[in-house]
Amino acid sequence: MRQLAVVLIELYQHTLSPDHGWFRVRYPYGYCRMYPSCSEYTKLSILRFGFLKGVRLGGLRILKCNPFTEPKVDSIPNA
Repeated sequence: MRQLAVVLIELYQHTLSPDHGWFRVRYPYGYCRMYPSCSEYTKLSILRFGFLKGVRLGGLRILKCNPFTEPKVDSIPNA
């Protein structure tokens, strides 16, 4: 399940993502307000913590990402 999720995220990143995919030409300075992008954060969380906890952390990150949030670096938790 973990590998399938990672492959689907990478497919999204290479095609539809405004920061990683075909549309990055339209956003030369990046689109995401946080670093790493939500898709990269979710992918790294899944690889580090497994499918369930990684998806939960990615979902919480997506909820935090909104126009009212200040741009920042948001690292993956250690435990």
